[in-house]
Amino acid sequence: MDKKVTLAAHRGWRSKYPENTMISFKKALTLDIDAIEMDVHMTKDYHIVVCHDADLERTTDKTGAICNMPLEEVRQADAGIKFGEEFKGEKVPTFEEFLQLMATRPDIKVMLELKDYPEMLGDFAYASAELSLSLCRQYGIWGKDRLIVITFSTGICAWLRTRYAKDDFLIHGFYPKAKMKGYEADDPYKYYDEVCLFNSGEKDPQGFPIQRDSVVADKARFTEFSLMGMKPCVYYKFNSDEEVYRQAYENGAIGFTCDHPDICGEILDKIGARKLKR
Repeated sequence: MDKKVTLAAHRGWRSKYPENTMISFKKALTLDIDAIEMDVHMTKDYHIVVCHDADLERTTDKTGAICNMPLEEVRQADAGIKFGEEFKGEKVPTFEEFLQLMATRPDIKVMLELKDYPEMLGDFAYASAELSLSLCRQYGIWGKDRLIVITFSTGICAWLRTRYAKDDFLIHGFYPKAKMKGYEADDPYKYYDEVCLFNSGEKDPQGFPIQRDSVVADKARFTEFSLMGMKPCVYYKFNSDEEVYRQAYENGAIGFTCDHPDICGEILDKIGARKLKR
């Protein structure tokens, strides 16, 4: 194999456990993975918590925007009950809880998605990013071999590149660029080390067609981003179709982020893309 293919568990082991909870992260660490992807927001009283959505409604028994709630109120939410009765009582983790866990696994990368956007929240989002990164450094989750920062915000990309060294972490963004907030004012591609390629059945802002007959972007997109010096990656939601993973690999995907990290790992092993360690 002439390229290193990596596998990340999306929001932990999302297909079997409530997403972005400590049980989901702990169970994901029992699998043969290379990274865990997760999401953070900042509370009203300046604490970082792990949650994908800006509002608690979808994943917990509470509602309300995290940025308008103190930590104590966020922690009162049940982050497991909607997934299954057996997970009742799971809390929205603090970022420090997650980092404490990951500090015990230096072999696993952290894919940290910063979900507060300056295009929507102004300076609050920059403060959220700075606090999140300071915590990463505090817990030793630092360096481009350990930390990957993900964002849909071109403003955050520019902020990170201005304030941090290239070796402090990698930046992971998205294709097509129309998915990025603020892309009209700045080109996000110039900031990326990695790019997740979606195939949304439309043209990107540069006019390149994205093929409509597959969830996998066409090979030219993977090739071009690779030539631009970016690691081409993919994400597939609750997908266990071997052909999808095979096509993505053959088209040039090197990073796979999946809700079924167990099934994805087995398929990547089967098609010769990545040998399981066990």
